[in-house]
Amino acid sequence: MIVKNSRYALAVLAVSAPFATPAMAQPRSFNIPSQPASAGIQSFGRQAGVQVLSARRDIVDKRTNAVRGRMEVAEALRQLLGGTGLTARPTGPSTYTVLRAGLMASASYMQDASGASAAPAARAETESSSGDEDIIVTAQKRPETTFEVPIAISVKGGEEIRKRNAQTITDLQYTVPGLSISEFGPGSQRIQFRGVSSGSGLAQIGIYMDEIPLNTEQPDQGPDTRLIDIARVELLRGPQGTLYGQGAMGGTIRYITNDPDPSQASGSALGEVSAIDGGGMDWRGEGVVNVPVVEDRVAVRVAGGYTRLSGWIDNVTTGEERINRGKSYLVRGKLLAKLNEDLTATFMASHQKFSAGANNVADDNQEVEIAGPTLESVRINLFSGVLKYDLGPVTLVSATSWQDRKGVQIADATSSLAPIVELIQGLVPGTIQSFFVDNNNKFRAFSQELRAQYDDGGRFKGIAGVYYRNARSGSQSAERITSSMAFAPGLLSSEQSVGSKSWAVFGDFTYGVLDNLDLSVGLRYFEDQRDLLSTSSTFYAPTRDQGKDTFTAFTPKFNVAWQASDMLNVYATASKGFRSGGFNNTSVGLGLITVPPSYDPDSVWTYELGAKFQTPGNRLTGEVAVFRNVWSDIQALAFAPGQAFSYTVNGAKLAGYGVDAQVSYRPISPLTITLTGGWNSTKYKSTTPEHFEGDRADYAPRYSGSASAEYRFDLASMPSFARIDYQFADGIQVFFRNFQTVPARADTQHFLNFNLGTDVDNWSLQLFVKNILNDYSVTYPAFGSLPYPGRPIPRTFGAQVQTRF
Repeated sequence: MIVKNSRYALAVLAVSAPFATPAMAQPRSFNIPSQPASAGIQSFGRQAGVQVLSARRDIVDKRTNAVRGRMEVAEALRQLLGGTGLTARPTGPSTYTVLRAGLMASASYMQDASGASAAPAARAETESSSGDEDIIVTAQKRPETTFEVPIAISVKGGEEIRKRNAQTITDLQYTVPGLSISEFGPGSQRIQFRGVSSGSGLAQIGIYMDEIPLNTEQPDQGPDTRLIDIARVELLRGPQGTLYGQGAMGGTIRYITNDPDPSQASGSALGEVSAIDGGGMDWRGEGVVNVPVVEDRVAVRVAGGYTRLSGWIDNVTTGEERINRGKSYLVRGKLLAKLNEDLTATFMASHQKFSAGANNVADDNQEVEIAGPTLESVRINLFSGVLKYDLGPVTLVSATSWQDRKGVQIADATSSLAPIVELIQGLVPGTIQSFFVDNNNKFRAFSQELRAQYDDGGRFKGIAGVYYRNARSGSQSAERITSSMAFAPGLLSSEQSVGSKSWAVFGDFTYGVLDNLDLSVGLRYFEDQRDLLSTSSTFYAPTRDQGKDTFTAFTPKFNVAWQASDMLNVYATASKGFRSGGFNNTSVGLGLITVPPSYDPDSVWTYELGAKFQTPGNRLTGEVAVFRNVWSDIQALAFAPGQAFSYTVNGAKLAGYGVDAQVSYRPISPLTITLTGGWNSTKYKSTTPEHFEGDRADYAPRYSGSASAEYRFDLASMPSFARIDYQFADGIQVFFRNFQTVPARADTQHFLNFNLGTDVDNWSLQLFVKNILNDYSVTYPAFGSLPYPGRPIPRTFGAQVQTRF
């Protein structure tokens, strides 16, 4: 496959340097005539079974040489480009970048101030992977470098994930400008970008694993994806409604798993132990096995992991210690089959389960008072199949996926519901000793996307496709009461089913007006037919709610990208994101107030001006973006005055400006310093019963940032590194004026982590300390039915060993 859009080099390798990956060393048959470079490079990519990136401005008016016969990929590439003024280097597994020889020479600066020479290529690749450098991404559903993608994007590669010892996206949140995550426990996350955050309606962030959409019907059901055998995490800031559809209002997170490698067998194993301050011992084990089935054609890759969480919160009422202890395990299998030179099939199946005795909520003393055992448990099964057919300038892609999710929750509602029941039933206070609510929920979704990608190396390239999704979620809840008097079942119970059948057509097209100036237009039309059936019993009075409606949206995107030089890329974007509408249970009004049966979609427009820069050798890289969000018809919670229930309405408008920035600097080759920051001024622009004009956005910090330094050195001839990471964020706020008299606020966050690692042959040893400052401040305020605030994991010491084979 050939993609003519990458412009920049990362490390120091000319085409004459050795290509050491096993796939490169396998002889292949070539029959490529001498022809224009765009066609020649494209033919080479198909016949070599590799991905080649180039820039139109670098290969225009160039011709490549004829290549015929059976030879290794590296030799074929040398013959193809010999004497053309072009050169190439490997930029990843089975990936090359072709660029002008002069640019390669300028990129070869990899010496420190004292003039010491660069490390070997393999070491240089590891060093360059410590930050958001020029990694190949598919954020726009075609391979590009991070420097070239004309959107605000952060990429966390596998090497950075390892060195940060990150287990979930929460460990990386403040290193990404504008990102924040409120996490209460396993499978319970509220994720937001750039102040686009709401406690009601569907999710505001699109989440994907490879081609699988992971969003459910709830904004706080993040998948808690474990970063096991992950190639990279792509974090796209700003609306991505054109390519990723409904829910991608504030941005999109894409987990890209490693593909099987049919060229050689390989694997790894990891073991880790850690101790929590005031808690117990955690254990973690992970393993990966890659097995070729048919050499260079078919391979299977299996990854798995198990984590035991010891917990650190005690229940004063029962005397039980570490009630938030739990466990998590994951098994994922992936099959890659190159059916012929042009057709590739990839299948993936994943099973993940995590459970804990309680969420991470507690008082300042790491304690709670609850009447008995609680439970949080989630099981997620994922299946996908992707077919890619390379027809030269056109690539056809079919992506099919299935998600099956089940959750169980046992919640203690004694403090919130028992007094209400006693009051309404005319009982003496204290009659009810405990009041638990058992919740069971499930979610299933099938999706299918068909798209065609066009790129012939000329001025025009584009993507067009269709999308279909059929999803259904269900929930059941019932009370469990311990009391001095008997209660018949059905005092407070409910059962609900919500269905969604949606389809969309979309396109994203780019035209090169000049060699360094691209204009892009994206369009998506979306239609969602939704239905609701809900039955409940409130103080033994049965109720029934039904709803059915169709919601539509049209989401355009406009982009101008100007590559001012080989070191500066400037872009301007106007894009729209949206969420589908939904239904309320009108019966919750109990005849006292009128509850609207449904609410409409909401949408956000973002206007953004950004710039990306890099110096030769990526000694200094970075990007900055200035944006304005305008969020209309926000799906917001409405609270009935004097009543203990809420529903969803389309509320006021939110708008404001913001800035994202990230920069990485290598003053000397062993040292990398990275800074990131994000700020937004998003506020309500009109007054409603829920919010007044000038109120800040709920659930979103106004600012966040990070600073890190990584130093690489040899310890007794063993490659080693020391890394320190600092992250901070403004505390979030929740303020519904028709429910609260004062805002509920979280604290400002300050987290400091340290990692020290060394490699011995195929073994790696890492020592770490997380949350060195032992910051135990409030991450999510106590609000509504949540009697205790959310808390971070206290200071943790640990050691990890890993082997690769």
